[in-house]
Amino acid sequence: MRLPAPLALALMFSVPLCCAPALSAQTADPAAAPPNGAITAPPARADSYSVQKGELIVAPGLRIPNGNVPWVLDTVEGKQVLVPVHHAAINGTAIEGTASKTPLHSASPVFFVHTSDRTENTGDSGRGVPTGWALLPITVEGGTRTVTRPKFSEVNGATVCVPPVLCTAAESLPEGWLRILPKSPLTPGEYALLPVPRTSATTGTLVVYDFTIDGAAPKAKDEVSAGQNLDSTKKKKRIR
Repeated sequence: MRLPAPLALALMFSVPLCCAPALSAQTADPAAAPPNGAITAPPARADSYSVQKGELIVAPGLRIPNGNVPWVLDTVEGKQVLVPVHHAAINGTAIEGTASKTPLHSASPVFFVHTSDRTENTGDSGRGVPTGWALLPITVEGGTRTVTRPKFSEVNGATVCVPPVLCTAAESLPEGWLRILPKSPLTPGEYALLPVPRTSATTGTLVVYDFTIDGAAPKAKDEVSAGQNLDSTKKKKRIR
């Protein structure tokens, strides 16, 4: 299968790299429980995933219904679930809100991003100009959240693991999907999965997909369990 040009340019994480030490995020809740570190992601294999009727099948009974936002394969109470990662505006380095709206429980969450503009779904998180993806810790101080805004050149090629960007591995999946996995377990705290367009500056207002790692956090209200049937209305609804 020939990959579309935007996807090919987006795969800066797929090159084996020498990683810098993983960074810890500053959590807004010092009492946050350690995440579930016992669950590890399966080896990255493109042939273990398939697309059926526009939905990415990531595990038995678990299918991603749209590409509006990044989705995460998380583990809650011993069961794998899918969780959409909500976005927040970022102006300069400041992120709106005092805390993320996406709780995750596993120390090794697996992200799935749709990077192709050829899809039946709308609002794709990676749609448009060639985009890199950076995983970074969020600094929380006195109710204010900030994150570094790297340039496209700083998340491309051999500089992908330069701090504060955390090391990740990524793999191209069928029909424009990308699988992103942190190379080291994440400690409790807040993080951001940041799209970094080639043509974008590091200033101005954009969006960031923020989440919290906390093993004792409540379940995400919009998590998708194995076998859950989403009707066409929910499938097409844009998630914020």
